[in-house]
Amino acid sequence: MIAELGHIFLISSLVLSLAGGISAFFLKKELPIQKFALLMTLLVTGAFFALIYSFVIDDFSVAYVAQNSNIDLPIYYKFAATWGAHEGSLILWILSMNLWLLAFLSFNKSRSINFSNIVFGVCSLVIFSFLLFTIFTSNPFERILPVPPLNGADLNPSLQDFAFTVHPPLLYLGYSGLLLPFAISIAAMLSSVPNRDWASASRPWTLLAGSFLTVGIGLGSWWAYYELGWGGWWFWDPVENAAFIPWLLTVALVHSLIVTENRNLFINWSLLLSIFAFAASLLGTFLVRSGILTSVHAFALDPERGLFLLGIFSFFVLGGLIIFAFKNSTENQSSDYSINSKEFGLLLNNLLLVVLAVSILFGTLYPLIYEAYTGGKQISVGAPYFEFIIFPFSLMLGLLQGIALYLSWGSTKSFNFLGKLIIESLSIFLLTLILLFVLFEDLIPASFITIFIFAWLIGGSIFFNFSFRSLKKYLDFINRRMGVLLSHVGMAILVLGVGVVSSYSNEKELILDPGDKIKFHNKDIEFLGVRDVKGPNYISKAAEIRVIDDNRSFELQTEKRTYFPSGQVTTEAGIETGIFGDFYVSMGDNFNGDSWSFKLQSKPFIRWIWFGALLITLGTFVSSINMVRRLS
Repeated sequence: MIAELGHIFLISSLVLSLAGGISAFFLKKELPIQKFALLMTLLVTGAFFALIYSFVIDDFSVAYVAQNSNIDLPIYYKFAATWGAHEGSLILWILSMNLWLLAFLSFNKSRSINFSNIVFGVCSLVIFSFLLFTIFTSNPFERILPVPPLNGADLNPSLQDFAFTVHPPLLYLGYSGLLLPFAISIAAMLSSVPNRDWASASRPWTLLAGSFLTVGIGLGSWWAYYELGWGGWWFWDPVENAAFIPWLLTVALVHSLIVTENRNLFINWSLLLSIFAFAASLLGTFLVRSGILTSVHAFALDPERGLFLLGIFSFFVLGGLIIFAFKNSTENQSSDYSINSKEFGLLLNNLLLVVLAVSILFGTLYPLIYEAYTGGKQISVGAPYFEFIIFPFSLMLGLLQGIALYLSWGSTKSFNFLGKLIIESLSIFLLTLILLFVLFEDLIPASFITIFIFAWLIGGSIFFNFSFRSLKKYLDFINRRMGVLLSHVGMAILVLGVGVVSSYSNEKELILDPGDKIKFHNKDIEFLGVRDVKGPNYISKAAEIRVIDDNRSFELQTEKRTYFPSGQVTTEAGIETGIFGDFYVSMGDNFNGDSWSFKLQSKPFIRWIWFGALLITLGTFVSSINMVRRLS
């Protein structure tokens, strides 16, 4: 009964979103759009909780529950299993879009009824298309009748982790949040709202979507690091790339909107980026669910579903581009800025980010292009390609970011800041080199450029924000500019983490018997033995490892877990964490009774990557909240 009620909620929301979307475009009067949005949100929320309830009570007559849960699955994983596969994740996606729309309408203070109606109409029609896709191709409430299974197939063991309860919802909020800038851009082209007004309305929601994208990507990287047992933090998987591309375009869009709002420039550029950022989020959805690319993140492998999603992508993206071609702003734009202006710096920033996004997209899709062109021959594009293209772009973006804060609108009259900036950056560079030499007893030349970028970014941020300020100015800065500082410093810390862990990581694979002792990276390692462990829905072989480091002794446990009823085996790494690095051990295969293979890894500064991502998230969140408050 509850499952059928959830299905009815989805159908009701489908009808309501279509009616609301059409009405918003054709009725040129004030509509109760906020009430419409609230009712749509409540209906989808009801469907979502109906699905959760089906998981919690082990209703295996619901096919989706039977495929993704088990009677022995811990209750918190039954809750998270709601979005563990294709059908349920779509409901979460649709709910996220509804929440974004409701939030926008709650804080929107635009005096243009037509503008607000169009934003609501675009969002409603996108929600309608996803509801249509869900109900007719991916219904999560389908029953197994007349004889349902007594037990479920279980949730994928790789997903049975705390990170799974937060990573997908946050990432979906980022993806779906790009709907608002897209809808606002369409409304801007179809209404008479001044450019600065729609840019001001779009920027906080773009920042907030970027914040969720950042924390979602960061959590995914952290999860892969400790859960999969390989010790990596980024694999250049096609779906990882599909999340990275909209993030790059979102960053470009934020900076473009700054110029549009402050100088009434880059209007068409901001409109196009709004469309392309949303297009990139839809492309990610298509790649995950179409089966055209092989990925550990794939939710579905159904080409027919892929065609439906491709239709959604084509309708809205091509529709947006057609509107842009015929209805884009014809307002006269002044061009009174020079090559040494903040406008030009932000334009260069945008171009670099877009070219980088296109390059990553090309590398991701090239295997498909090659296969189609050669009649079935397959090729893969791996990390060397992506690392080759990202290095020069990162260098140029880092250099530009270091001085961009100091550039003036229109034209920069004086570059006196460069001397002090260079001195401060070189000082930070030398201090960082000394720190690394003390920690690792050698300096790797390949890391010098990374360390320089870190020093340049930190020096620029500190000099700009903390030089020659009174207490009152500091308080004003905290109120208005803290978000910018956190984001820029976070990027610097992330860059340093990536550079150091890439240059100074060490690893060793070996086979040990109980009692064996080895030396690895100035640490004494002893394999104590293996014991059996029984979990709620798994059994495991747990290896005990003793580590002695600088008169400090600690023990780590790494496991090989076998889950039932699937029989799937996963690796649980043992990790000793620290500010300046992790010691990582993962268990391999069994050889000749008591012998086991192990992989030992030293990962210096790896946590700086996620700490940097956290600061970027906080910075964009703080900035977006301040702007939303100002607008309201």
